[in-house]
Amino acid sequence: MPAAAQQSAAPPTAPGKAFDVISIRRNLALGSRPPNLTPSPNGFRVIHVPLALVLMTAYTPQAGGMFLNSIDNMPEWLLHETYDIDARIADEDRPAWTDPRNQPAMLQQMLQSMFASRFKLAVHRQMKENSVYELVIAKGGIKFAETTPASTAPDQTKPDQATPAQPRPAGLSLPDGGTIGPGPNGLIHMSNLTMQMLATALSEKSDRPIVDKTGLTGRYTFDIHQPQQDRGPSTTPDASPDPSPNPAMSDVLKAIGLDLKPAKQQVEFLVIDHIERPTEN
Repeated sequence: MPAAAQQSAAPPTAPGKAFDVISIRRNLALGSRPPNLTPSPNGFRVIHVPLALVLMTAYTPQAGGMFLNSIDNMPEWLLHETYDIDARIADEDRPAWTDPRNQPAMLQQMLQSMFASRFKLAVHRQMKENSVYELVIAKGGIKFAETTPASTAPDQTKPDQATPAQPRPAGLSLPDGGTIGPGPNGLIHMSNLTMQMLATALSEKSDRPIVDKTGLTGRYTFDIHQPQQDRGPSTTPDASPDPSPNPAMSDVLKAIGLDLKPAKQQVEFLVIDHIERPTEN
């Protein structure tokens, strides 16, 4: 493999690019809840969340979505320990923060500054040629629609169609407005997702990153079956890696008019050079 190009991922230091007040505490409670990674009017607040999800929010690659399997040197505690974070913006930053054109970049910059100051994080970006699956439109075309106000994400006030007496639990809320949660009849309901966001979500169930090659530019709503987790790349009789996608994953996607195609391409990795457990307050 050719030598990989490196790009600095140093945290910003300009005024207005850091949270004003930050509280971080380890959460030792058992169980879990769907994390809400959506910024609040006052900043960013998460409860009982693995820090790997916050790191992914802070360092989304320029090329597209972040995948857990494209973070190198990640310690296990980032995945398995959960924390509560309450990070507040300064009053003078509020006008810019409440402008949706500014907020995504501000959130990433402020989270990067938080990781540098409280976790002593040092990282760099690295491009590598990697095996991927390309997400493409299957023969016959797509079988889903663009998100509309009538196809909003499930929440605790909307009963599940399969069990009307039981409220449907809230789902994962993503920073840019998408949601993933329980759907009707045991399906997963995904709302207001771009195809890149769908590819990112599916990558967590895959043995390699999935990249969007559909050419679709809108935001869409899907109800899909839970993709089966890949255990790792399968092998052919000659012991070489099998390029074929997981059949269960392929079946899930073909049901909504999509397919996976094996390929190789440059993938952006986030390499952790140093990180420490946070100082609490």
